[in-house]
Amino acid sequence: MMGEHQRPDWKCLMFKNTARPKAYFTIWLMFNKKLATVDRLAKWGVESNKTCVLYKNADETIEHMIIQRQFARKLWERLFTWIHRHNDILRTRGQFIQWGNKHGKGKTTTTQIFKIILVEGVYGVWIEQNIRIFEKKSKTEENVAKEIAYVTISRAPTSIKDVMEFKL
Repeated sequence: MMGEHQRPDWKCLMFKNTARPKAYFTIWLMFNKKLATVDRLAKWGVESNKTCVLYKNADETIEHMIIQRQFARKLWERLFTWIHRHNDILRTRGQFIQWGNKHGKGKTTTTQIFKIILVEGVYGVWIEQNIRIFEKKSKTEENVAKEIAYVTISRAPTSIKDVMEFKL
């Protein structure tokens, strides 16, 4: 009745992930290319400057905002160093999803922590950008990383909390 639907390859990052629902929703929007960025708003006919409002050095796209921007790169480096994961140099949304799928499959405690951090990290970058644009306030990547670590530890299942160390 509903027809055949192909499952998205990023489904492993969504299921059995204890990240906050608002973080889930943000990464779901990113995976489905629906996150409202300046380049996407321009496609709708909304007049705006396509240059990144924070760094003024590139067009604002999902890739730039989540992966390529200096703030995001430092944040990802800090978060994945915390859980001893090597963060390859990612350039595109597709590489980001593929890399996330590679490390997000399985049921180990490390995998569960990775999935929470990945989802909360995307949300953290998105919220930080909005705060900088609309409220004219900013945090360092260290502060955002600590908030993500706090959320990760507080939302992780009890069995995982015993394994985690809070050292950023």
